[in-house]
Amino acid sequence: MLLRAAAGSDVGRRRAANEDHYVLAPEIGLYLVADGLGGHVAGQIASELAAEAALSALRTLQGTGMSLAEKLRYAVIAANREVHETARRRRELAGMGTTLVTLLAQEGRAALAHVGDSRAYLVRSGRIRQLTDDHSLVGELVRRHEISPADAREHPQRHVLTRALGVRPSVEADLAELTPESGDVFVLCSDGLTGRVRDEEIARLANDLDDPQEAVDVLIRLANERGGEDNITVAVVRCEKEMAGG
Repeated sequence: MLLRAAAGSDVGRRRAANEDHYVLAPEIGLYLVADGLGGHVAGQIASELAAEAALSALRTLQGTGMSLAEKLRYAVIAANREVHETARRRRELAGMGTTLVTLLAQEGRAALAHVGDSRAYLVRSGRIRQLTDDHSLVGELVRRHEISPADAREHPQRHVLTRALGVRPSVEADLAELTPESGDVFVLCSDGLTGRVRDEEIARLANDLDDPQEAVDVLIRLANERGGEDNITVAVVRCEKEMAGG
């Protein structure tokens, strides 16, 4: 399976700083989005620390017999420890944290790990499926059918998380494994996108725009045109058959 990927991040129209961070590391099959919490500086530091710690951990696991999901579990533990210990040492960063959503794809398989309300989607044959559950107060209300997904986008407590990375000494990530098919498109994003752009619009653009970078740019532009009240980060990963002899 050949993967083509692109990502982008934008501060949006209302924020003074960008607390999001992303990683594309195709040499190990890693694609990651993090959305920092705790104020401008703390949020920026938390998301970058988590992303770099996860990347470093996964590099050390290359060639081991661990499953993809086990590798991601280890990476999340390492990322959580790095953020939490840094906040403990630096009092001005106390309470910082971050969301984290990661895709690890190797040898025809893929795994996902996530903490928080950044999301992973799979677009297959033009239809979209959310692969992650939001670890948020509003996400819980939607799952209990107390409010609709449409209401959730405007709920005053939509940014209240029930689980975040780095806030406590340990955290449990949601993990999943699947087998990608040719033509699949994975979309990883922070809530700056999903708060303004509907799932069916993400599906259409990810499916119709063959160039991952164009899809990223159009999605970010659309979120900004609709207010851009939060940082917006998007990664698009297209799965394709390798050419004969490739």
